[in-house]
Amino acid sequence: MASPVALALAGAWLGLAVAGTTQAYVGPLAIDVEFRPAFTGESVIHLDPVGAVVLDTHSGPVTLDISVRQVDLDGLSGYVADPSSIAGLDEQITTGIQDVLVDAAVRAALTAVIGGTLAAALVLRSVRQTLLAAGVATAAVVGSYGLSALTYDPESVREPAYTGPLAAAPQLIGNAEDIATNFDAYADQLAGFVANVAAVYDTTLNLQTFQPNDDTIRVLHVSDLHLNPAAWDVIDSVAEQYDVDVIVDSGDIVDQGTPLENSYVRPIADLGRPYVFVKGNHDSVATAAAVAAAPNAVVLDGEPAEVGGLRFMGAPDPRFTPDKSVRGVFDEQLQEGTEEFAEAAGDLDPPPDVIVYHDPSNAELFDGIAPLVLSGHAHKRDTYVLDEGTRVMVQGSTGGAGLRGLRDEDPTPVDLSVLYFDPETKSLVAWDDLTLGGLGQTSAEIDRHQAGEDDGAAQGPENPSPAPDLEN
Repeated sequence: MASPVALALAGAWLGLAVAGTTQAYVGPLAIDVEFRPAFTGESVIHLDPVGAVVLDTHSGPVTLDISVRQVDLDGLSGYVADPSSIAGLDEQITTGIQDVLVDAAVRAALTAVIGGTLAAALVLRSVRQTLLAAGVATAAVVGSYGLSALTYDPESVREPAYTGPLAAAPQLIGNAEDIATNFDAYADQLAGFVANVAAVYDTTLNLQTFQPNDDTIRVLHVSDLHLNPAAWDVIDSVAEQYDVDVIVDSGDIVDQGTPLENSYVRPIADLGRPYVFVKGNHDSVATAAAVAAAPNAVVLDGEPAEVGGLRFMGAPDPRFTPDKSVRGVFDEQLQEGTEEFAEAAGDLDPPPDVIVYHDPSNAELFDGIAPLVLSGHAHKRDTYVLDEGTRVMVQGSTGGAGLRGLRDEDPTPVDLSVLYFDPETKSLVAWDDLTLGGLGQTSAEIDRHQAGEDDGAAQGPENPSPAPDLEN
């Protein structure tokens, strides 16, 4: 005859497996919380599909599983649109998760006791043995919870273990504690970014230099957004106020190229103008496909595209290197890929007006093929003219280097530029370099340049093809 103890434990386990999961919303996150029996106690936070964070929080025979099931993108957009609310988001999530954990613990305890009791009642059909099984299940729950509480180690959160692609995260973004410390200050200034764009635009109207007319083709050049949600507000504000015809993104729109990051590119569809994109070394094929899904997006993949009155040609970075541990080992692959693309661009008739290519390390291969090359990758703005007259414009990071910009006290500025083209000759006439202060800064600067006025002083480094910065 089956033992009441065995039935109690088996029924409790089965009950937890069937009905022990608590589902709830915490801020913009939909989460599942589950307490389940285990030989070693730990807490696991699942962030599918990018991996999990494992914490050695206790030694009791129970494991806590928290799974982020869904992110409410509309709700998250509301936080981005109202930067003042972001400052309290971490407290809201912390308090919300604590409440959910209490509810989940109570639900799991009741489920385990009911499961053990029902198992004994159905099999043994004895009131006395059923009560004994209920007592055993209750004692198992109380003992497991009690041991977990007694052995709980709050310092375990400082030494997390990562699994899956998330294991690369600390190397990708640097010290997470520094980022967390700086995030509140960063959130407070998101609104300042957008406000300062208006001040920058007013400044350009009073410049006693080149003034575009209604026929001038205006192109907004951005690059290296690296998942920074603030970048979209800045891009939208500049695009609206300067009334640009085309937005050109020279790559690294995300950080790891995972499917989870694809939702980040959705605001492209709301920008109201063509968005020309080329894949960077942090972007995957899936990233490019997510961008291409926007009705106004044009993803350059080795073929010319007529957009906004200009003939663009671009090709994806031949590498995919989101993990810094593999950075710098694909120089030959980059060289070969650039050579192949340059040969294809050189055969194009008529030639392109603008070449878009993420990494400018071998930009001299484009010299004489097109009058202008737009690049990024370096997180530092530069422009120089090659021997046969091709101008290379390297954009800084429009995302302020993403989370990397929150690591250090020395902030990465937010860079983007508005380019003005003659509608008849399709040649670059002038450009405005916009620079917004990074972390802890609210500055906004603008520099207007006219093509030809400073070519002699804008030749770039002695070697026009510097090796890639290992941080990019």
